[in-house]
Amino acid sequence: MAWLQLRISSAHPEFVEEILLGNGAVGVSFIDGEDRPVLEPLPGETPLWENTVTLGLFYDNVDLAPAQDALRELLPDGDTVTIASELIEDQDWVRAWLDHWHPLKFGEHLWVAPTEKIGEINDPEAIILKLDPGLAFGTGTHPTTALCLEWLSHQDLTGKTVLDYGCGSGILAIAALKLGAAHAICVDIDPQALTATENNAKENGVLERIRVMLPADFVPFPADFVIANILARPLISLAPLLASSVNAGGKIVLAGLLERQQEEVREAYATWFTSEPDQIKEGWTRLAGVCRIPSLISYVHISNTIATAGQPQAEHFALLARAGYKTVINLAVPTSSNFMPNEVEHCAQQGLDYIHLPVAWNNPTREDFEKFVTAMKSLSDSKSFIHCALNKRVSVFVFLYRVIELGETVEVASQEPQQIWAPNEIWSKFKHDMLAGFKP
Repeated sequence: MAWLQLRISSAHPEFVEEILLGNGAVGVSFIDGEDRPVLEPLPGETPLWENTVTLGLFYDNVDLAPAQDALRELLPDGDTVTIASELIEDQDWVRAWLDHWHPLKFGEHLWVAPTEKIGEINDPEAIILKLDPGLAFGTGTHPTTALCLEWLSHQDLTGKTVLDYGCGSGILAIAALKLGAAHAICVDIDPQALTATENNAKENGVLERIRVMLPADFVPFPADFVIANILARPLISLAPLLASSVNAGGKIVLAGLLERQQEEVREAYATWFTSEPDQIKEGWTRLAGVCRIPSLISYVHISNTIATAGQPQAEHFALLARAGYKTVINLAVPTSSNFMPNEVEHCAQQGLDYIHLPVAWNNPTREDFEKFVTAMKSLSDSKSFIHCALNKRVSVFVFLYRVIELGETVEVASQEPQQIWAPNEIWSKFKHDMLAGFKP
């Protein structure tokens, strides 16, 4: 099998590896000016010669342009960095990696080691995470991963639920499970990362406690711990989603950002989290914080009397009441993965009226919409908070209500729903059919 290789000459090789891995590289190694290989470094370690060259390995069908663009954008010397690409033949990367790497310790008793090196660990209380090398995904030796493992080793994870967003090999979620967490949800954009995570979870005896999924299948839920070891730009764009996926008092740890990017990332999360002290290693920063109040999923302020969102958490109902809302309308079905069975009790405790109008995801009907219209008309001009699981059902129903009942134009009423999603075939047809019989 042939591979594509990027050869990068930069004054900042300590940053190049993370950028490559975040843009599709399946392996990274370092050489000096005379091509002496160092392979993957130990945690917190990046070999530095007068002329360090970083090699990024990619599958031969990968478009290298995104990785090249990211290098030029994110590296401090991106304007002058030298990048070359070539097609190379396969070799025994695994054997070379094993010869180089030995068990690694994080905190008091957490160890990461390849299977054949476990015998080197002399610690009767060792918590061992077995991670064998493969061409796909990291082995936990980058400084950002080391920072996260060190942080996890000092947390009380017993019985907790963990979300690892951008899981890669799954090393952080698996470490959390080995340290006592009850369950972990692992999300990644790459199906191969999810396969690697499942394989590593099976090898470590935690497969039954882990679930993997693509971002499109992820539904925010109140986790106790959220881990995101990715790059600064996606960390910023994901802030509302990740902040809606942790419970009040839960913790978040963010890594994969350069020291110069930490303030921008911290600011993106400041609305929801109280920051803990930063940790910096070789130019890479780890941010952590405690959630004061979770974000509402896909929250949209429609008007002075209507707001919409995905499933709220328990803490949100008091905020809604203080904001002057009188009624909560829920269009989610009880089988939705983040459905709150006792939502009516939470509303009652805050003096909120509760209306449940379940709408089947795969079969919205005219009758459903008519019930919704009747409910809305009964509320007069009082403030209503309308939600479902992810604000997708609601965005369509509220759009139709605004056009058909309130007389707004399609163009105006479409602005907010477009922030939420592009309706699938079923919901596009439902919108079309409902509007077809409407005459302004």
